[in-house]
Amino acid sequence: MVVVDVWVGVVAGIYVAVFSAVVMVCFRSAEERAWRALAAGAGPGRPSAQRLSLYELACIENRFGPGNILGVALVRMHAEQRLTLLGRGYDGYGFRVEDPEPRDEVEAVLLDLLAEGRGRLSTSFGPYDLSAPPWRALHERLVTDGLLRERGLPGGITAGSPRATAWKETRARAYRLRSRLLTGALVAGAVTAQLSELWLLLALYIVALAVLPVLSRPAVQVQRVTVTEAGKAAARTARAAATVSEDARALLAVALGGLSALPHGHPFAEPPRASSPPAAPHTAERDEEPQWFINDPPGLGGLL
Repeated sequence: MVVVDVWVGVVAGIYVAVFSAVVMVCFRSAEERAWRALAAGAGPGRPSAQRLSLYELACIENRFGPGNILGVALVRMHAEQRLTLLGRGYDGYGFRVEDPEPRDEVEAVLLDLLAEGRGRLSTSFGPYDLSAPPWRALHERLVTDGLLRERGLPGGITAGSPRATAWKETRARAYRLRSRLLTGALVAGAVTAQLSELWLLLALYIVALAVLPVLSRPAVQVQRVTVTEAGKAAARTARAAATVSEDARALLAVALGGLSALPHGHPFAEPPRASSPPAAPHTAERDEEPQWFINDPPGLGGLL
């Protein structure tokens, strides 16, 4: 039963559609302005002439765990004779600490692990909380310098910075307000369709609300933690750097590929597995008793 004239319903539906479009456009524009303002607050980045440290190179090349960072500290402390390798098992090392004074935070973590394990250290170096120092501080420094990029944030902005926190809170409030306004418009459209029986127009309106945000370009490009172009260039420069001493080449190999990348002959390198000699062909002697195989099922208890 039509309660409201069809033309009245059409005009009301047009107003609802225009109101919804204005809401979406205004909030999209506000989101883009906030994004540009957040990106403008990033620092100038690291100068291209500044070299990466081995810890930074290990963090860039292996962003999902601190194993290679600890490996750099381990190999360097051993090369400087501050650690003595006592032995190696299939899943760990045994060390004696010669110098218990750490020279940086990574060495402090390594010495704590050795103290907890009474000189024994697992080859897996884990598990670890990546939100704890010094891993988080190293990661944030690389993000601030423009070498890494956080997920869903512009370059140079860390996820834990006050600017990023304020931006996220403002964005969440804006999304809640937009949802309330669009919900109100949808309710008004549903009431209009109920009174004028314009269900097709209401269906088109609902489809437009669902499709338009998907087709439009998002203001925030969401991605995982990635290496920026500046970070890739810095890593290439570090990989191509000439290493004179054998210890320097070993440290660079660990930073890039972990302890498994150490050359053979290094005390921490996994020894090559000895290949077993081929088995001699078996020749049965003539007087050897023949082998009998009984395929019948066993008796009670398998004894008969």
